[in-house]
Amino acid sequence: MKLLWILGISGFLVNADSRAIAPVLPAIADDLMIREAAVGLLVSAFTIPYGLLQLVYGPIADKFGKLQTISVALFLFALAELACSYADSFTSLLVFRIFSGTFAAGIIPVSLAQIGDSFTFAERPKAISFFMSLSMSGQALGIVLGSMLAHFFSWKFIFLAIGLAGMLVGLAFLREKSRLVHIPPKEQIPLKERYKRIFASRRSRTVYLAVGLEGVVLFGGFTYLGVYGNKVLGLDYFSVGLLTAGFSVAAFIGSYFISPIIKQVGQHRMPLIGSSLLTCAFGLIWLIPHWGALLAGFLLLGLGFIVLHTTLQTYATELLPEARSTCMSLFAFFLFLGNGIGPAGLGWVYEAGGAQVMLAATTVSLLVYTMYCKLAFRQFAGSSIMKG
Repeated sequence: MKLLWILGISGFLVNADSRAIAPVLPAIADDLMIREAAVGLLVSAFTIPYGLLQLVYGPIADKFGKLQTISVALFLFALAELACSYADSFTSLLVFRIFSGTFAAGIIPVSLAQIGDSFTFAERPKAISFFMSLSMSGQALGIVLGSMLAHFFSWKFIFLAIGLAGMLVGLAFLREKSRLVHIPPKEQIPLKERYKRIFASRRSRTVYLAVGLEGVVLFGGFTYLGVYGNKVLGLDYFSVGLLTAGFSVAAFIGSYFISPIIKQVGQHRMPLIGSSLLTCAFGLIWLIPHWGALLAGFLLLGLGFIVLHTTLQTYATELLPEARSTCMSLFAFFLFLGNGIGPAGLGWVYEAGGAQVMLAATTVSLLVYTMYCKLAFRQFAGSSIMKG
């Protein structure tokens, strides 16, 4: 359980870093004397290598070991963050952000693969949901903490805090790693054969398509809920941040109920339940333009996300157990791909038709996605891996 906490906090730091920079971009632009349009490159400098290198870290972890890969990536990520805090020019900060994204890519997907090794299939949903709720809370809290540090101190304190925390977590990780029984990496399947086996499976195609569509529809609409709260409901940014935190709170609480729900309804029905909750959440926000409905929507989104995403991740850990890190890296890559397509597409809808049209489009899309989950995951009913 201690290892699970350490992995979760590591994921928290990665997600906090990816989100905390957004609200302080104007402050960075003023301090480094560059155009606000150009400072947005700092976000891309992190996210592009983070997404693309998912495909690299999986095979590396399968070859050299998951714990070894995580520990090296975590320390290098922390060093890159500390370097960002000392950057005195836009160019140097841009380069250090590229390094941050490069090393951050080796933490969350490989951690999920390690959880797959450390827990039985029956125990895995609870472990993964706990890890995800803790790491995902970094996205919501990262925005709040980043804004506070930048307001009371300097934007550089964001990177300093994450870097120092990363070093401390890395030391705790090494201490815990030394207590674990070392399991040498299994004999490697050639990379080409590995991908061939993975994508030859109908289950693999189902899981990867499901997580890619989740990224498109859920996170596409989720991206603009803050803008909706501010521009349509008239909420200030601090209030929007507090409401958004409801997503993380609900996900964290919901992680403790995953196992009992699975025992009652069966794991193959969890994607249907999770996607149904997501549909209801956006439908509520769309039909009732009130801050109370937005809060309720965020709570339902957090619960629906943890039910759906945990199940998809659990299935992904069993697609090819002898190449688990590769499977999880592909999972993260398809989610990242969906995250890139969704906000762009829904942004166009928002621009063309306004917030209500965007919310309606997201709700209808999630309804279609729910129907897909109902049909696609029937194949997982009664399978041997579901019996643990």
